[in-house]
Amino acid sequence: MEKVEVPPIHNHPLLPFTRFSYKACKGCGYVGYIYGGYHCNELGCESVFHKECADPLPEINHYSHPDHPLKLLINVEPLASCSQCPSSFENGYLCSICDFKLDFRCATRLPLEFILEESTVHEHPIQLSDGTRDGFVQLCKTCKWGVFDAVHYKCNKCDLRFHVECTKLFPQASHVLHPQHPLKLLRCEEAPDYADNKCLLCGNKFDGRIHHCDVCNFTICGGCMENPPPLSVVSPTTHEHQLYLLSKPLGFTCNACGTQADQSPYFCLQCNFMIHWECIDLPRVININRHDHRISYTRRLGHGQNTCGVCRKKVDGFYGGYSCSKCSNYVVHSRCATDEDVWDMIELEGTPEEPEEDAPFEVIDDNTIKHFSHDHNLVINKDGRILHESTLCKACVFQICSDAFYSCENCDFILHQKCANLPRKKRHVCDNLPFTLVTNDTSDETSCDLCWQSFTGFRYECLTRMVTLDVRCGSIREPLVHQSHQHPLYFSKRSSKSCTECGKNMDLDIGSFSCDECDYSLDFKCALLPQKVKWHRYDDHPLYLSCGESSVDGEYWCEACETKVNSKKWFYTCNDCGVILHISCVVGDFSYYMPGSKIGWEEDLVVSNTSMCRPFCYVCNSQCKLPSIVKVVSKADVVLYICSLNCYYNFNRSNNYSSSDW
Repeated sequence: MEKVEVPPIHNHPLLPFTRFSYKACKGCGYVGYIYGGYHCNELGCESVFHKECADPLPEINHYSHPDHPLKLLINVEPLASCSQCPSSFENGYLCSICDFKLDFRCATRLPLEFILEESTVHEHPIQLSDGTRDGFVQLCKTCKWGVFDAVHYKCNKCDLRFHVECTKLFPQASHVLHPQHPLKLLRCEEAPDYADNKCLLCGNKFDGRIHHCDVCNFTICGGCMENPPPLSVVSPTTHEHQLYLLSKPLGFTCNACGTQADQSPYFCLQCNFMIHWECIDLPRVININRHDHRISYTRRLGHGQNTCGVCRKKVDGFYGGYSCSKCSNYVVHSRCATDEDVWDMIELEGTPEEPEEDAPFEVIDDNTIKHFSHDHNLVINKDGRILHESTLCKACVFQICSDAFYSCENCDFILHQKCANLPRKKRHVCDNLPFTLVTNDTSDETSCDLCWQSFTGFRYECLTRMVTLDVRCGSIREPLVHQSHQHPLYFSKRSSKSCTECGKNMDLDIGSFSCDECDYSLDFKCALLPQKVKWHRYDDHPLYLSCGESSVDGEYWCEACETKVNSKKWFYTCNDCGVILHISCVVGDFSYYMPGSKIGWEEDLVVSNTSMCRPFCYVCNSQCKLPSIVKVVSKADVVLYICSLNCYYNFNRSNNYSSSDW
């Protein structure tokens, strides 16, 4: 599809679209279905415009400022304040002489008449207010809702108020999609009991005013009354013929996506083809965050026992869907593929495929590589030798233990073999935009937006969204097979369950891993606890994660804190010696900091807690049991140790200082 240059409203080229998009127009701010407008096809932008908002007039004359013309004002930074209403805007009109400003809504959506001599809502002339607010809120005579906008109509004779939008409405009016009877204007709570609670056209639940025919039980929302959907549309992606709107609620199966619906469909008279509004003119070629290749829309997927790559439910091949040309068995429901959490909102038809990303390293010989993050060559070691627990991978900042690794013969740089293979760019289930591997500034602390763990080392970043992931969370893939559960786990942002292990409530903005078969969920922090750790203070052997022992009654004893351990909960144990430790006594707030990293104030460092005698935490006065702690040194060389982030925050809050001040 050819890009259309539509200056100067947007800083990217815009594409015309012939689908329904339920978003806020970037020009006027109107929220509702936009059909046949323009959208931005640049990664991470997702802006949509009405046709008229995408190509605004460079200069207008407006009744609210009759003395001077108003000139177009776009992409204002900082946001400007509208002189007619209390909103702030980035696109509008300006009188440079008087500094009078109008946002797009006031400039284009409000009527041009200052006085309505005749209106359908009142018997007297009504006059547009001057923009000043009264001391109290009155109800609109038409819709009975409060008039909060400074710009509204009023009858000076009766002291009545009217929303500007309500002056365009008729207490009883016909509609292009229901011409046989007039529709009554009602508040949603005034609707009769037999009426549906959602608009039969767009399917949205009622909130505010409605328009109802008590003869036919035809009820629509204010948005569909003011901005009715077109009677006919074209949908070249999903069907070859013109489609017509059936303005009647109907249970049907959408031919484009294969799901059930009970709204007003568009249909083809010739083919008995029916389609959701949202499925009209689906994008042909897209990228999603669940698959490494592009996927393409097909009107009929064909026979086969296929399951959706996003929701894992059956895909009916008699209906439309998305498939991968490189992976013969990979298919996705149309609705799942175009979900805003899955699709990056970029249409790729006609766009050449990007060349494959550069490998993270260059192979020198069978044992040697040159990794892009380091200046020297790295040599592989696969002999299974167990390195000291203080030897940490520069990428994930965790122990090497007996894993295969690459090391530098000129310095102490070392990487797990799996970390050396981390892709430089990747897609992740948590976001619809791609992430880039960042390897510089690895000693700077940051926080992972999925597990909330503070860390140093390599990280994945999405600069458009300002999202940062540590490489542990950034490398996770579906399905997650975890030793704690018999079924595979899948990422979901819609699960409201609490974490089965720690009991914490899930943050729906972050997501979690849930089981499709039963009521089991894990947050990212618990799901990615290391399976094996080395902590020589308590045992010479590796400690392994145990996900509870249901067959054991009673409690164990933690070697670190010398308190009880619930045998039904997770803990670390030595398979040879039977040593048991709490999770919190092995993995702490500073476990993913490289020793020597600065934290908080300039002089405070994360250090290894490997001395023979465990220091006492200055804040909680308990012995520091974790492998990494914070060392605070004053100008007078007074040394303090702090065991956790909570203690560190309390320490700084109670002293309210920088460590250099004492």
